[in-house]
Amino acid sequence: MPTRKARAGTPLRTRRAKDKLVELYLDMEDALDHVVDVAHALRLMGHGLGHGLKQSAADAQEGRAVAVVASTACERLDTLRQACRNLCKFTLRTR
Repeated sequence: MPTRKARAGTPLRTRRAKDKLVELYLDMEDALDHVVDVAHALRLMGHGLGHGLKQSAADAQEGRAVAVVASTACERLDTLRQACRNLCKFTLRTR
């Protein structure tokens, strides 16, 4: 027995925007965690550069600058991660 054919141009299954948003967040989560880890490592390196033995004041200042920039990046990435989680929770709650 022949099967019914779908109309031309009609999607077989349409996904809801909520499902797409949750899937997008889940795809982003691993990459975002990796970037946060890299920023934290950079912050620790900056602290190490700023507190090394037998270094000039300029070297210490550069190390502190690296640590401050990386720390700011960590804070912003944590804010982004929390905003994504809140959006995902809101989306799942309104299903």
